[in-house]
Order: sequence, then structure tokens, then C-alpha cells
Amino acid sequence: MIQRRLLPNTPAILAFDAVARTGSFTAAARDLGQTQGAISRQIAQLEGQLGVTLVDRGARAARLTEAGIAYARAARTALDALGRGAMEVLGQTPERGLSLAILPTFGTRWLMPRIPRFVRRHPEITLHFATRIGRFDLGAEGIDAAIHSGTGNWPGARLTLLMEERVIPVAAPGTKGIAGQPLLALATRPQAWPDYWARTGQSGPLPAPAMRLEQVATLAQAAAGGLGVALMPAFLIRPELDSGALVPLGEECATGFGYWFAEPETAPGQRPKPAVALFKDWLITETDRDTVV
Repeated sequence: MIQRRLLPNTPAILAFDAVARTGSFTAAARDLGQTQGAISRQIAQLEGQLGVTLVDRGARAARLTEAGIAYARAARTALDALGRGAMEVLGQTPERGLSLAILPTFGTRWLMPRIPRFVRRHPEITLHFATRIGRFDLGAEGIDAAIHSGTGNWPGARLTLLMEERVIPVAAPGTKGIAGQPLLALATRPQAWPDYWARTGQSGPLPAPAMRLEQVATLAQAAAGGLGVALMPAFLIRPELDSGALVPLGEECATGFGYWFAEPETAPGQRPKPAVALFKDWLITETDRDTVV
């Protein structure tokens, strides 16, 4: 029997595993949604419990000691075993494949930069992505779940709201207000500018858009190039706003649209595919901690 005093608590072992995987207290804190101080305290508690140093805090990065390397292997094995055991208790088996339909711009600009966190957490799941716009028959196309943009209406699918869409007018640095500037718009959203004008109580007539473009990325490039003011979903252009390539020229405003996680409806008492549930829970966690939402 292993002495009870040597058995770590779950938060401490999760904190240590995250540091071992990421090589950083900061990255581990981000991965677990905690503060860096909390991660450090949990590992210090674990080291005190074991009586050995696991992480070399004098190094520039969070480098594991020899004892830490050995313990990291044991911790990962134990966590994997617990995960498999939980699935067996629930009468489920881990499924390696998960087929997802994603929106092109949402996928490239928001989802893909975050996907490595899911892969690190669930390496047993193999993701397959397909690009889809609009509603479709999930079952007929062999798609396990989808990320959908709209008002929450999709017959035959169960929808979970991930985030509300909020738009903001943006332009190249140095642009002085919206008045007198050419307006840029998405071709698929002809009412975007009139709706924004009405929702934000702007005075004066709204000029007709000077240019319509098909893709969010192209619209961002046109605005950054000084072609006019673009009305864009704020969370999709966070890199341009952070870098200063685009500057806001007005307040953010809700559009009434949202981004939804869509999965097939299940019969009463039927459990959803385990991998779908895991991915949905992870997505909700990611959107909850996204300060743009």
C-alpha cells in the first residue's frame, strides 16, 4: 500500500502536469484558467508533501528536475488512467475521431489558435475539420457537431450559445471619425451598417456602403489599407486591434446574432458522443475566459 501522505490532491497534480506539459507557470495558469500564483503554490505544496524539488525555479523557464521528469511521467499515466476509468464507469469508451464543421473565418481567426490547448488536454481524440456555411443535415453528412453563426434556429440540432456577436467600426490609424469616410461592408450582411446606425442612435443620414466584400479577412485588409471604415465582429479582429493595424471609431454593439455549438438531437435517455461533450465543455470554457465575449 502506498502511504496516504504521498498521495497528492487533484488540483496539485493537475497544476504540476500542466507545468510539465507547457514548460511555463504562465502557460500552465492560462491552460487551467488559474492565476500563476495559484499554480506555484500548488506545486510547492506537492514538493513539500513529497520532500523533493520537482521544478527548478532558478531557471528562466520552468525546467523540471530529474525527480520532476520522473514524476511527470507517473502523473500523466495516472491522469490518463483516471480518465479512462471514468469513461468505463459511465459505460462509455473513448472515441478517437471527432468530425467538426466550422465557419471559415471563425475557424482560422479564433478557433485554430486555441486548438493546441484542446489537443494537449485530450490527445486521445483525433479532430477532423470541414468547412460549412449555413445549416445542413449533421447525420447525413457524418458530422458530429458544428459551430454555427445565426439566431439560434436549426431544426434537428441542439444548439448551445458560445458567444454573442458584437460589431465595431474600425479603420486605419489616423482616420478621423466615421463621418465623410467610405463605408466598407460584408456582402452577406447588407443591413449591418443601417442596424448599427439605429442601435447606437447615430444622427444624420447614413451613406450607402462604398464597397462590399465577401470575407472578413479581406474586409480587415481593406480597412487597414485606408480604403474606408469597416464594421466588423470585434472578437475576430483582436490581433489587428492589439497591434494597432486597426483602430476603433465607435462603440461595440450587439447584432442579435451569435455563435452556437450545434450537435444532433438525441433521443430521451441517450447520451451524446463522449468526444462531442468534451469538446463542447472545452469550447464553453474558452469562450467564458475570452475577455472579448
